[in-house]
Amino acid sequence: MKIARLFMLVGFVIVLYAGAQVFAQKEDTPVMRGKKLFANYCASCHGADGKGNGPVAPSLKKPLPDLTKIQKGGKFPTDEVRKKVSGDVLSPVHGKKDMPVWGMIFSQTDITNLVKYLESIQRPYDPQPAM
Repeated sequence: MKIARLFMLVGFVIVLYAGAQVFAQKEDTPVMRGKKLFANYCASCHGADGKGNGPVAPSLKKPLPDLTKIQKGGKFPTDEVRKKVSGDVLSPVHGKKDMPVWGMIFSQTDITNLVKYLESIQRPYDPQPAM
């Protein structure tokens, strides 16, 4: 009887572990990693929802764009967004390529994940893009 309980316990632990691994894999997608980076590094200015309403936004000289509306012609401008995030395109707020605000922190994978996250939060196409 004790052996049967032990096998049941081991089986239960294995099922719990396997379930946790499946859940972790679903949560560890490029979009989810990008969302975490956005929350940690971008949301203070851009807002948790990406609409430019973060707690720091009122202290900035220019209003921030709504990052949920950056698609152009119904398509997400992946390369343009990547260049802005990485500093390849000069952005007065983010800084130059040699020293963007997060340049020393973001890897190329981080930038890819951030771009994928931004693409995932796009609202239906609006002919008036924010960027």
